Amino acid sequence: MNQKERKILKLEESFRDTIENDILKQQTENKKIKIKDIKLVGSAEWNDKINGQKRADVVLIVEKEITEKDENGKERTTEQKNYYLGIKCIAGTLGNNQIIYNNTFAISEPDKMKAINELLEATPEEEIEKNSLNKLQTKEMAEILSAHLGRTVAEEEVQKLMEDMDKQEIEELSEEQEEKEEKEPEEKKNKLNKKQTEKIKVNGIQKVDLNKKVDGKQTLGNRLDLKGYESMYVVYSENVEEITPGTKKNNTTYSLVGVKSDGTATVLNDEFEMDKSVGNGATRNQTKVRADSTATRDNKDVSVYTRKSNGMSIGCENDMGNVNMFLYQKTKEENENVGIQIETSKTQVIPVETREIMNKNRGTYQGDKVQDEIQEHTDEGCKPKDVKDFDGDENTVTHEHFDLEYYVQEILNYENDQGEEQIKEVFTANEVREKLLRELKEKGNQLSQDQIIQGVKEEMNLDAENLEREHKR
Repeated sequence: MNQKERKILKLEESFRDTIENDILKQQTENKKIKIKDIKLVGSAEWNDKINGQKRADVVLIVEKEITEKDENGKERTTEQKNYYLGIKCIAGTLGNNQIIYNNTFAISEPDKMKAINELLEATPEEEIEKNSLNKLQTKEMAEILSAHLGRTVAEEEVQKLMEDMDKQEIEELSEEQEEKEEKEPEEKKNKLNKKQTEKIKVNGIQKVDLNKKVDGKQTLGNRLDLKGYESMYVVYSENVEEITPGTKKNNTTYSLVGVKSDGTATVLNDEFEMDKSVGNGATRNQTKVRADSTATRDNKDVSVYTRKSNGMSIGCENDMGNVNMFLYQKTKEENENVGIQIETSKTQVIPVETREIMNKNRGTYQGDKVQDEIQEHTDEGCKPKDVKDFDGDENTVTHEHFDLEYYVQEILNYENDQGEEQIKEVFTANEVREKLLRELKEKGNQLSQDQIIQGVKEEMNLDAENLEREHKR
């Protein structure tokens, strides 16, 4: 196998491990779902609708076999093909292989849908088939068997040879191959080998590298005071017993698991305590700097854990199936969580200038300053899109907020050349507001706000002079 094929195989295996948890939850006593194959199509690219930056994510096809039993015990097996953008299932197919997108996705993400369609049209069917998980696994096993038997093993022979070997022998061969791959830094970089994964039984829905610098200065492991751990997984709380027998399950959706370099894993319930002021339906907001360098205040986190030794917190937010993670600290004045999104195995790279916002060297009250700036924007209905607008420095703002009601009153009180206030005699505040918003939307890219407001004053004054009937009630 060449390096590209190995990379695709690792991606598809990691993707399979991720979605198997979700598929398991869909199964019932009378309905079983099996993944038959996974095929990488490629990477779809689009422009972010908020800041216009280029975005990309992988598109994969998942072929499933669904077996259902009716009330009489009769089984019916059907095949289903689903399309995924990242780890989110966004489409399926009809019998004629026509793609049908999820209605919500089609309405809210037309740019992404267009990018996926263009990728599918540009990618030959033969190339997609070459990326088949089954074919790549067979090719890999042919190489392993060739090295073991001392002869070239064709891919067509693999199935028969594996049938003749016992399970333990196959596992030993796979482990030997994995030990060789571990010596290659690029292959080892962000992946536990199969032996380790089986040993710790972690089927995580999100993975974090604790050696990654989370704030431009310190690693996440240092900020969380987690010495001896290499990585951290987010798992469903209901699965913690499988990882550390006897562990008490927390009454929250997600739990945290620490993994050491030898693959041993520990549920971190003794290291963290649940923050009951947020998560699972609580109404208290968290202030967040996100991976795309925007900022929000919301209460979307469903599980929040606070480190017992130093008070730092980890929050887990479910964003339409994708788990976003945040590193929080408490503000001094309001004791509210403020923090930054953590770079994980499934998020984009977070710019250094964004991560540095929460750097400890910026002072004791940096969190309070960041929280205050973000709240000032969000209270005005604004979603800040530039680091300068929430970096804790009031001198670096990029824009002033538009006070709509102030300007509505200013237009109503406009005096013409004769000193008459005719607009308020004819038009209501609501009519002025609608007119101003319409003009701002239509002319906002061509004229300044001051020019638009002056234009509305003059136009509505002229209309008031010409109208013969009274509009105001």
